[in-house]
Amino acid sequence: MINAHVEMDLNQHVSVVSAKIIDLVEAGNEVILETLMRKFLKKYEFYTPDQFMEGLTFLFSIDCLNVQDYRVILKNV
Repeated sequence: MINAHVEMDLNQHVSVVSAKIIDLVEAGNEVILETLMRKFLKKYEFYTPDQFMEGLTFLFSIDCLNVQDYRVILKNV
């Protein structure tokens, strides 16, 4: 769900996680999915792989990125 709960820690919200993923991928560049996940989890130690995948799914659903052959390609955002 995209709406944040009143008592929710906003750092755990899917849109914040997605924004952090966007920061790691430069527009137009290809990144292998596993490499991106390792980089994300190393930089943000308090997130889980499930949160990373939810953020990636959110970005894919709003058409911000493509995933082809395990490569993540960020569109111009």
